[in-house]
Amino acid sequence: MASKYLFDTGFVTLALTGSLPERWIHPWNEIRKQQKVGHIIEPVIAETYYQLMMKKGRDNEGAKNSIIEQVKSYVTILSLEDNDSFLAGIYRIKFRKFGLSLVDCFILAIAYRRKLKIYTTDEPLKKAAKEIKVLCTIFQFKLNK
Repeated sequence: MASKYLFDTGFVTLALTGSLPERWIHPWNEIRKQQKVGHIIEPVIAETYYQLMMKKGRDNEGAKNSIIEQVKSYVTILSLEDNDSFLAGIYRIKFRKFGLSLVDCFILAIAYRRKLKIYTTDEPLKKAAKEIKVLCTIFQFKLNK
C-alpha cells in the first residue's frame, strides 16, 4: 500500500463537505493523524475553492477558511518544477483522447515523478494514470435513475 497520496479536486471537495466515501475516510484520517503523507498542488486549491463557492454555495471566507484549516494544515503543498510543466504539456497532448484538464495533467506529472498514489473522482484521470503505471484509486458517483 502506498504511504504517500496525491489528491485531486474531487477528493478534496468531498473531504471538505463531509462526503468522502467510506473507503476513503481511512486514508484521509491517516493524513490528519500524520500516519501517512498527503499532497496536493496549488491548482487543486484553486479548483476546490471554485467548487466550494459555485457548486456548494459557500461564501468566499467560508470556502477559504475550510481550505486553510482542513486541508493546508494536514497536507503538503508540492511545488511545481519546470520538468513538471513540460511533462504536463506532454500528457495534455498524449491524453487528449480522455479530455483531461491541465490540472489533471499536472497531477499525473507530479504523481509520476514522485511515485505518489492518486485519489480521484475522475475516470479519465484513472485511465491515463494506468497508461503511465501510476497508482490511482477512484470513487465513481452512481446516479439515481
